[in-house]
Amino acid sequence: MNLIIVDDNKKFGENLEQCLTQELKHTVVARFENGEDLLSYFDKSQRITPDIILIDIEMPKLNGILTAKKLLWDNIYLKIIAITMYEDKAYLTELLSTGFKGCIFKANIQNIEAALNSVYSNQLYFPDDILFSEKDKI
Repeated sequence: MNLIIVDDNKKFGENLEQCLTQELKHTVVARFENGEDLLSYFDKSQRITPDIILIDIEMPKLNGILTAKKLLWDNIYLKIIAITMYEDKAYLTELLSTGFKGCIFKANIQNIEAALNSVYSNQLYFPDDILFSEKDKI
């Protein structure tokens, strides 16, 4: 699979890229540290379209939710997986309504292969313990 990583934590991004390329044998076509740079990448005419984009939810400049919304506005076919260390801020309803096809918690990154395979096969992948937003609770 061709993948793009967007995460403001440079060390995490490097480690994730190493895992994806060396252990799982995927290709990381680009890595960015913020959403603005990813959007600029998609504004260019000569680019590789990824199979899946992995986007951190919490980033400076433009967070992952707004980045995904802007990206999907013109590229509805893209498959995006949220990655986050904030399990208490990852709300299933918000991610689904934004257009994310999956979510991985950084604390459980060993699930990355299952998430990639599910989303690549046009299935959703969300952790069992992901939260619903407050407004969805009865």
